[in-house]
Parts: sequence; C-alpha cells; structure tokens
Amino acid sequence: MKTYFLAKRFPWILFIAALVFSACVGVPKSTGLKKGHDVQTVPYQTITLKSVYKKIVFSPDRGEKSPQLDLSLLLLEPAGNKLLQKLLYGDLSPEEYTERLIQNYKNSYKEILNQEEAVPDLPAAVLDWTYEEIHGVHTYSHLQVIDRTREYYTGGAHGMREKAYFVIDLAEKKQIRLKDLFLKDAEGALKTRIEDALRIYSGLEAGVPLSTGDYFEDSVKSLENFYLTAQGIGFHWDPYEIAPYSVGPIEILIPYEEVGELLNSQGKSLISQFN
Repeated sequence: MKTYFLAKRFPWILFIAALVFSACVGVPKSTGLKKGHDVQTVPYQTITLKSVYKKIVFSPDRGEKSPQLDLSLLLLEPAGNKLLQKLLYGDLSPEEYTERLIQNYKNSYKEILNQEEAVPDLPAAVLDWTYEEIHGVHTYSHLQVIDRTREYYTGGAHGMREKAYFVIDLAEKKQIRLKDLFLKDAEGALKTRIEDALRIYSGLEAGVPLSTGDYFEDSVKSLENFYLTAQGIGFHWDPYEIAPYSVGPIEILIPYEEVGELLNSQGKSLISQFN
C-alpha cells in the first residue's frame, strides 16, 4: 500500500505532499462498476463521502500576493470500517489525518521560503499549488474495488497524477492481493501475459523487448496495483513507474479466459461470482 503522504524532490526541497479530509455528504450504500450490473447491499458496504474545497493561504501578511494551495477533495469516510480507514488513511482519525497533512504542506512552503535568498525571483507559479483527491467505490455482491486518484502541482514543469486500487473481499473483510488469486508458481506466466498486453497497448510487435518502446525495462516488476471487473483483471501504473512521464498513466485489462489456468481455488471462486 502506498503511504498516506506523497514525497517528491524538487531542486530546492524535499516536498511532502498529502491529501486532506473534511465535511460530510451522504451517498447510497453501494454503486455499480458498470451500468447494468446487479448490485446487492451487505452491511460491510456502508460508504459515505466527504467533499470539500479549501484555499489555504500560506502568507496572510502578503495579502493578495500570498502564495496559496487550492484543495479539491471527494473522499471516502470510513464510518467505522477499520479496514477502509487503514488502507486509505493509516491509523489516524480523519481529523488527525487532515491536520497532519495540511501542516505538511505548510512546512514545505516554509522550507521553500528559506530558499528565497538563493532564488530571489521565484515565479508565482512555483509557489501557487493545487491538490485534488477523488475516491471511488465499485461494489459487487462479493467484493469492492476502491480507487484513489491524486492530482497535484507543487511547482516545476508539470503536475503529477497517481491512482491506486484496493480490492476488498466483503465476506472475509480483507484486502485481496495477487497471491490470493493466483497459484504460487504462476508469477512468471502472469508477467508474460501482462507484458504481451503492454506490447499491444503500446503498438509493439509481439515478442520484442519492452525497452524497444518507451518502457524503462523489459520486465515489469510492479504488479500489485490491480483491480477486478466482470470483464477481467486490470493493472495500473502511474507516470514514471514503468515509462516516462510523457507516456502518461498506463492501464491494461486482461480477460479472465487468458489467465484462467493460473488462478488458484480462491481466485476461481471470486471470479466465478461475476457470472
């Protein structure tokens, strides 16, 4: 699981970024991943949204010239769901989490101000930041897929976008990992199918090394950011994870029939419930 705050190094500072939590609005207990899919509600699926927009002024004494942080958030409220809280926010309460993350931004800004003597003419764009956090929940009768998207800009040539998926077994009330779905000796074969899908995604010829295209390496090591749908198993990589920023986020979907023989009994049982 990714840590609950972001770290990004700039020429002048180690920046710690994060998300923020706030005011509450109610939503239905469950939502469907695809229009037309049946959804059944079970007690564990109770979900609430917290929505907020905040403008944090870093230097009030500067008046209108003060740099600021624009926060736009649509986040899931754990509402007593300890697993969801741990996955998204660690061991903090929403209030503690909010205060810590806002303070991290403020501390980062103070560090940049300490560099003003060395860089006296920092452009406004370097000091005016944005952060957006959006959570989604896709619920079936037997599992949930939680997605968390972060988009932020803290100076530099461009902003960043990150997306994480969490698959939850509703019956067992636990996060599902790849090892829970696939046979112990299936990793090599699974990687082969993923790499074949990446070649198709990038328009590469079958069998050529991935590095022939835009990928950093010929083998993909990061596989845990995945999700399940009725159509297949999806994998996601953020910019810089396996390819340059210019390629953007990469997401592929592999139909279950292509990995069926690699699934263990638990994996087959979970997947069969989509039918």
